[in-house]
Amino acid sequence: MSTELNHDAILDDFAMEDPIAPETLRTYIGKYPSLAVELTDLYHELLLVDQTAAADGIELETKSAVVSSQQDVVFVANALSGSNLRNLAKKLGLPRDYIAGFRDRKFRLGSVPSALLTNLARSASVNIHQLMNHLQDTAGSTQQMAHKADEKPQSSAPVEYDEFVEGLALDEKELEALNRLSVSDGSD
Repeated sequence: MSTELNHDAILDDFAMEDPIAPETLRTYIGKYPSLAVELTDLYHELLLVDQTAAADGIELETKSAVVSSQQDVVFVANALSGSNLRNLAKKLGLPRDYIAGFRDRKFRLGSVPSALLTNLARSASVNIHQLMNHLQDTAGSTQQMAHKADEKPQSSAPVEYDEFVEGLALDEKELEALNRLSVSDGSD
């Protein structure tokens, strides 16, 4: 019975070692060769526990990133909706439909000039990464009506940014405002 207690005490001591490493295992097997199998089994169990804990930590970090991304999308959607949409359109000298196109993700993100994205984000008081997360989010894509209509708008596939702008039929003044928004200030 005392040898069984001695074995358990040795295994407990091994489990308490910090850090648990291959060198630690070799040292204990060198001291207690009769417990080589038990020590090896315990070593592998402890490694699995450590890996499971690490995986759980990664999962929590991922969930946090997803929640943060969802918050960014909501924040940008609010910045590009309602009175904020009207105020931003007026401030930039562009039609509301233009701003609503960003809110509704009407075009492919990769087709939008980066300087324009940066300047629009700055004008809307949002972070460029928040705006990009919003434009990339297809799961939360909900069409909102820019004007009153008799029926709900139908969801359509995103178009190229240039096609979207052409479809707006902007006048000269609005085209000049769009050109100003597209100019880089050299900070990016």
